[in-house]
Amino acid sequence: ALPILGEIMLINELPTVGKMPLSEKVYRILVQSIVDGELPPGTKLQEKHVAKQMEVSATPVREAFKKLAGDGFIEIVPYCGAIVKELDEEEIREAYQCRIALEKMALEEAIDRFDDNALKQLFDIIEKEKETEGIMEVSRINKSFHDVIYLTADNTMLCRLLDMLNTVIARDMKYSASDEKRRNEIYHEHVAIAQAIRDHRLEQAQQAMVTHIRNGQKYIESCRSSRNEETPSPDTQ
Repeated sequence: ALPILGEIMLINELPTVGKMPLSEKVYRILVQSIVDGELPPGTKLQEKHVAKQMEVSATPVREAFKKLAGDGFIEIVPYCGAIVKELDEEEIREAYQCRIALEKMALEEAIDRFDDNALKQLFDIIEKEKETEGIMEVSRINKSFHDVIYLTADNTMLCRLLDMLNTVIARDMKYSASDEKRRNEIYHEHVAIAQAIRDHRLEQAQQAMVTHIRNGQKYIESCRSSRNEETPSPDTQ
Protein backbone atom coordinates (compact mmCIF):
# COMPACT_ATOMS: atom_id res chain seq x y z
CA ALA A 1 0.00 0.00 0.00
CA LEU A 2 1.15 3.54 -0.67
CA PRO A 3 2.14 5.64 2.34
CA ILE A 4 -0.10 8.31 3.83
CA LEU A 5 1.03 11.67 2.49
CA GLY A 6 3.59 13.20 4.77
CA GLU A 7 4.76 10.00 6.46
CA ILE A 8 8.35 8.81 6.27
CA MET A 9 8.75 6.07 3.70
CA LEU A 10 11.60 3.59 3.47
CA ILE A 11 12.67 2.65 -0.05
CA ASN A 12 12.48 -1.10 -0.62
CA GLU A 13 15.85 -2.71 -1.28
CA LEU A 14 17.62 0.63 -1.43
CA PRO A 15 21.13 0.02 -2.81
CA THR A 16 24.26 1.20 -1.06
CA VAL A 17 26.48 3.66 -2.90
CA GLY A 18 29.59 2.75 -4.84
CA LYS A 19 32.79 4.78 -5.30
CA MET A 20 31.37 7.50 -7.59
CA PRO A 21 30.73 10.92 -5.93
CA LEU A 22 28.42 10.13 -3.06
CA SER A 23 26.11 13.12 -3.41
CA GLU A 24 25.55 12.35 -7.11
CA LYS A 25 24.87 8.68 -6.38
CA VAL A 26 22.37 9.60 -3.65
CA TYR A 27 20.75 12.12 -6.00
CA ARG A 28 20.42 9.59 -8.82
CA ILE A 29 18.90 6.93 -6.59
CA LEU A 30 16.35 9.35 -5.15
CA VAL A 31 15.43 10.76 -8.58
CA GLN A 32 14.89 7.22 -9.88
CA SER A 33 12.72 6.40 -6.86
CA ILE A 34 10.63 9.56 -7.30
CA VAL A 35 10.20 9.10 -11.05
CA ASP A 36 9.33 5.41 -10.63
CA GLY A 37 6.69 6.27 -8.03
CA GLU A 38 8.42 4.51 -5.14
CA LEU A 39 8.46 7.91 -3.42
CA PRO A 40 5.09 9.48 -4.31
CA PRO A 41 4.23 13.16 -3.77
CA GLY A 42 3.92 14.03 -0.10
CA THR A 43 6.47 11.48 1.05
CA LYS A 44 8.64 12.89 3.82
CA LEU A 45 12.39 12.33 3.58
CA GLN A 46 14.82 12.95 6.41
CA GLU A 47 18.57 13.17 6.02
CA LYS A 48 19.44 10.79 8.82
CA HIS A 49 17.04 8.08 7.63
CA VAL A 50 18.21 8.25 4.01
CA ALA A 51 21.85 8.35 5.12
CA LYS A 52 21.35 5.27 7.29
CA GLN A 53 19.69 3.32 4.47
CA MET A 54 22.39 4.22 1.98
CA GLU A 55 25.18 3.70 4.49
CA VAL A 56 26.66 7.16 3.97
CA SER A 57 27.13 10.24 6.13
CA ALA A 58 24.57 13.04 6.23
CA THR A 59 26.72 15.39 4.11
CA PRO A 60 26.20 13.78 0.65
CA VAL A 61 22.50 13.35 1.45
CA ARG A 62 22.25 17.02 2.32
CA GLU A 63 23.97 17.95 -0.95
CA ALA A 64 21.66 15.63 -2.89
CA PHE A 65 18.62 17.20 -1.21
CA LYS A 66 19.79 20.66 -2.33
CA LYS A 67 20.08 19.46 -5.92
CA LEU A 68 16.70 17.71 -5.77
CA ALA A 69 15.12 20.92 -4.46
CA GLY A 70 16.81 22.91 -7.24
CA ASP A 71 15.39 20.52 -9.83
CA GLY A 72 11.91 20.75 -8.34
CA PHE A 73 11.63 17.18 -7.05
CA ILE A 74 11.40 18.03 -3.36
CA GLU A 75 10.60 20.96 -1.11
CA ILE A 76 12.78 21.65 1.92
CA VAL A 77 10.57 22.50 4.90
CA PRO A 78 12.36 24.08 7.90
CA TYR A 79 12.34 21.86 11.03
CA CYS A 80 10.48 19.20 9.09
CA GLY A 81 12.79 17.87 6.42
CA ALA A 82 12.20 17.32 2.73
CA ILE A 83 8.87 16.47 1.09
CA VAL A 84 8.47 15.04 -2.41
CA LYS A 85 6.69 17.68 -4.50
CA GLU A 86 3.54 17.19 -6.50
CA LEU A 87 3.58 18.01 -10.22
CA ASP A 88 1.61 21.21 -9.83
CA GLU A 89 -0.92 21.74 -12.63
CA GLU A 90 -0.69 25.53 -12.67
CA GLU A 91 3.11 25.46 -12.47
CA ILE A 92 3.25 23.10 -15.44
CA ARG A 93 0.89 25.24 -17.54
CA GLU A 94 2.67 28.53 -16.82
CA ALA A 95 6.16 27.10 -17.30
CA TYR A 96 5.31 25.56 -20.66
CA GLN A 97 3.63 28.74 -21.89
CA CYS A 98 6.80 30.67 -21.09
CA ARG A 99 9.00 28.00 -22.59
CA ILE A 100 7.13 28.05 -25.91
CA ALA A 101 7.58 31.82 -26.23
CA LEU A 102 11.26 31.74 -25.31
CA GLU A 103 12.14 28.73 -27.46
CA LYS A 104 10.47 30.35 -30.49
CA MET A 105 12.47 33.51 -29.84
CA ALA A 106 15.68 31.47 -29.52
CA LEU A 107 15.02 29.86 -32.90
CA GLU A 108 14.30 33.22 -34.51
CA GLU A 109 17.62 34.62 -33.31
CA ALA A 110 19.62 31.46 -33.95
CA ILE A 111 18.46 30.14 -37.29
CA ASP A 112 20.56 32.46 -39.48
CA ARG A 113 23.55 32.02 -37.17
CA PHE A 114 23.74 28.25 -37.60
CA ASP A 115 26.96 27.34 -39.36
CA ASP A 116 28.16 23.87 -40.36
CA ASN A 117 29.74 23.29 -36.94
CA ALA A 118 26.57 24.13 -34.99
CA LEU A 119 24.45 22.01 -37.32
CA LYS A 120 26.87 19.12 -36.88
CA GLN A 121 26.50 19.45 -33.11
CA LEU A 122 22.70 19.22 -33.40
CA PHE A 123 22.73 16.12 -35.60
CA ASP A 124 25.50 14.47 -33.56
CA ILE A 125 23.35 14.91 -30.46
CA ILE A 126 20.37 13.37 -32.24
CA GLU A 127 22.50 10.33 -33.16
CA LYS A 128 23.62 9.97 -29.55
CA GLU A 129 19.99 10.03 -28.40
CA LYS A 130 19.43 6.65 -30.08
CA GLU A 131 22.23 5.05 -28.07
CA THR A 132 21.97 6.80 -24.72
CA GLU A 133 20.36 5.05 -21.74
CA GLY A 134 19.68 5.97 -18.14
CA ILE A 135 17.57 8.84 -16.81
CA MET A 136 20.48 11.20 -16.10
CA GLU A 137 22.28 10.54 -19.36
CA VAL A 138 19.14 10.81 -21.51
CA SER A 139 17.99 14.03 -19.84
CA ARG A 140 21.50 15.48 -20.20
CA ILE A 141 21.70 14.70 -23.93
CA ASN A 142 18.18 16.08 -24.48
CA LYS A 143 19.11 19.30 -22.70
CA SER A 144 22.27 19.63 -24.79
CA PHE A 145 20.13 19.71 -27.96
CA HIS A 146 18.34 22.83 -26.75
CA ASP A 147 21.57 24.33 -25.37
CA VAL A 148 23.06 24.37 -28.88
CA ILE A 149 20.14 26.51 -30.05
CA TYR A 150 20.41 28.86 -27.05
CA LEU A 151 24.16 29.33 -27.49
CA THR A 152 23.79 29.91 -31.23
CA ALA A 153 21.14 32.56 -30.56
CA ASP A 154 23.84 34.42 -28.60
CA ASN A 155 21.37 36.27 -26.39
CA THR A 156 22.52 36.40 -22.77
CA MET A 157 19.22 37.64 -21.34
CA LEU A 158 17.29 34.96 -23.22
CA CYS A 159 19.58 32.30 -21.76
CA ARG A 160 19.02 33.71 -18.26
CA LEU A 161 15.25 33.63 -18.68
CA LEU A 162 15.38 30.04 -19.92
CA ASP A 163 17.59 29.16 -16.97
CA MET A 164 14.88 30.48 -14.65
CA LEU A 165 12.62 27.74 -16.03
CA ASN A 166 15.27 25.13 -15.23
CA THR A 167 13.41 23.79 -12.19
CA VAL A 168 10.46 22.55 -14.23
CA ILE A 169 12.46 21.77 -17.37
CA ALA A 170 15.13 19.73 -15.57
CA ARG A 171 12.56 17.78 -13.58
CA ASP A 172 10.33 17.09 -16.57
CA MET A 173 13.26 15.98 -18.74
CA LYS A 174 14.05 13.31 -16.16
CA TYR A 175 10.43 12.12 -16.11
CA SER A 176 10.43 11.95 -19.91
CA ALA A 177 13.80 10.19 -19.94
CA SER A 178 12.35 7.36 -17.87
CA ASP A 179 9.70 6.51 -20.50
CA GLU A 180 10.89 4.62 -23.58
CA LYS A 181 7.90 5.64 -25.70
CA ARG A 182 8.33 9.32 -24.86
CA ARG A 183 12.09 9.10 -25.53
CA ASN A 184 11.37 7.80 -29.03
CA GLU A 185 8.90 10.62 -29.63
CA ILE A 186 11.47 13.19 -28.47
CA TYR A 187 14.01 11.75 -30.89
CA HIS A 188 11.68 12.26 -33.87
CA GLU A 189 10.64 15.71 -32.63
CA HIS A 190 14.29 16.76 -32.41
CA VAL A 191 14.89 15.45 -35.94
CA ALA A 192 12.04 17.63 -37.27
CA ILE A 193 13.41 20.72 -35.50
CA ALA A 194 16.97 20.12 -36.69
CA GLN A 195 15.95 19.51 -40.30
CA ALA A 196 13.94 22.74 -40.37
CA ILE A 197 16.91 24.65 -38.93
CA ARG A 198 19.22 23.10 -41.54
CA ASP A 199 16.83 24.22 -44.30
CA HIS A 200 16.52 27.72 -42.75
CA ARG A 201 12.74 27.35 -42.45
CA LEU A 202 11.98 29.43 -39.38
CA GLU A 203 8.20 28.94 -39.21
CA GLN A 204 8.58 25.19 -39.72
CA ALA A 205 11.26 25.00 -37.03
CA GLN A 206 9.12 27.00 -34.60
CA GLN A 207 6.07 24.84 -35.26
CA ALA A 208 8.13 21.69 -34.73
CA MET A 209 9.41 23.17 -31.47
CA VAL A 210 5.89 24.07 -30.31
CA THR A 211 4.74 20.52 -31.08
CA HIS A 212 7.72 19.15 -29.15
CA ILE A 213 7.03 21.29 -26.08
CA ARG A 214 3.27 20.72 -26.09
CA ASN A 215 3.79 16.95 -26.36
CA GLY A 216 6.11 17.20 -23.38
CA GLN A 217 3.49 19.14 -21.45
CA LYS A 218 0.82 16.54 -22.25
CA TYR A 219 3.13 13.78 -21.09
CA ILE A 220 3.89 15.49 -17.77
CA GLU A 221 0.20 16.25 -17.20
CA SER A 222 -0.61 12.59 -17.85
CA CYS A 223 2.05 11.61 -15.30
CA ARG A 224 0.41 13.91 -12.77
CA SER A 225 -3.05 12.50 -13.46
CA SER A 226 -1.94 8.88 -13.24
CA ARG A 227 -0.12 9.50 -9.96
CA ASN A 228 -3.17 11.19 -8.49
CA GLU A 229 -5.32 8.23 -9.51
CA GLU A 230 -2.86 5.77 -7.93
CA THR A 231 -2.69 7.66 -4.62
CA PRO A 232 -5.64 6.70 -2.38
CA SER A 233 -7.31 9.29 -0.24
CA PRO A 234 -6.87 9.03 3.56
CA ASP A 235 -10.48 7.80 3.86
CA THR A 236 -9.68 4.70 1.80
CA GLN A 237 -6.60 3.63 3.79
